[in-house]
Amino acid sequence: MNRAKVLLVDEEDSILNAYSFLLRKEGYSVLTAYNGSKALEKLHRQQFDLVITDLATKNGNGHTVLEEIKEMFPLMPVIVLTDKLSPIVKQFAFSMGAYALIEKPCSCEILISCICKSLKRSKCYQ
Repeated sequence: MNRAKVLLVDEEDSILNAYSFLLRKEGYSVLTAYNGSKALEKLHRQQFDLVITDLATKNGNGHTVLEEIKEMFPLMPVIVLTDKLSPIVKQFAFSMGAYALIEKPCSCEILISCICKSLKRSKCYQ
């Protein structure tokens, strides 16, 4: 059973509930945060293997959260979720070091595959 610790950040309860249920079912340890401020608090208190975060937030701090995560933990894989996929979003996410960019909603298979690949890659670089 996989016990990688994942921080899932999204302000949509339906996304947090569905994806955290899926990840727990797959054997991941999951903590959730409903906004970037709460995510950063959790990152300062606990160690995670992976962050999955939404860029589009009502208060607009999704971009700042990605920047701060990569500044504090440059080797931590970050998967970005977005419902507004555009060339500008892609460019920003990848320039900030996101491992992957996934359009919401996504299939369980795509999300799990991306998580597995990002965790394997991060172990290669540590």
